[in-house]
Amino acid sequence: MLKKKKRLFRLIVIGFTLLSLVAWFLVNSSQKRVEIDFLDVGQGDASLIKLPNSKTILIDGGPDNIVLKRLGENLPFYQRRIDLIILSHPHDDHIIGLLEIIRRYKVGAIIYVGKEENPELLTLLLATAKSKNISLTDLKDEASINYSPTCSVHLLNPESLKIKEDGNNSIVTKLDCDSFTTLFSGDNSSAVEATLLKTKYNWSAGVFKASHHGSKTANSEAFLRAVKPSVFVVSVGVDNRFGHPNPEVLERVERLKIDIKRTDKMGTIRVFGS
Repeated sequence: MLKKKKRLFRLIVIGFTLLSLVAWFLVNSSQKRVEIDFLDVGQGDASLIKLPNSKTILIDGGPDNIVLKRLGENLPFYQRRIDLIILSHPHDDHIIGLLEIIRRYKVGAIIYVGKEENPELLTLLLATAKSKNISLTDLKDEASINYSPTCSVHLLNPESLKIKEDGNNSIVTKLDCDSFTTLFSGDNSSAVEATLLKTKYNWSAGVFKASHHGSKTANSEAFLRAVKPSVFVVSVGVDNRFGHPNPEVLERVERLKIDIKRTDKMGTIRVFGS
């Protein structure tokens, strides 16, 4: 009887110790500064933003379900929630991975740009999201989300600037969090960039996610000079058939003394705020 009591006592102590360790882990693993993971999803885009208040934002989902593996590598094992998904535009290499994400993760909201006749994948994404009671916002012009007095996200639909639709027009997202700024431009062309420069907005950012995977149809010198990034991140697949990133663009970026980071050479790229 005494042995059974001792064994029970030991089990209680071990259980309490394990619970204490788990509690310590959860408290100490909480996000303390901004982190952006430009996920290595091959020839596509997927960027995971982790904010100090433990909120998560995912911009695009890549061309297939490799994004699920990347999320598993870059989020704690117990985190199964993404607070906001921003779909820059509904091309395959940006949207496909999102379909399985919204089936497997608890998603708070999705911001996207709709058309009069949505592409099949976007229609499927929206229908799946509605079945899961995910909040949906079709961004017609612009929006700002304040996460704290010093941390916000600003979004702009270029179509609100009367830019001609060319199939690549994408939501522009700027993160400004404790003076750490990052600009995500989707697949916007140099025509969109030129129009953005005519607006009242300050597009400068410390980190710039290359437009259209470093395509020569974007990332103009004028726009690069206005953004003035210290880091130029290219989300791109190894030996892709498009020739991304374009050598002329890389030469332009190097000439401006901007540090280039590429997912095809470095895998997932992680940057931190101060």
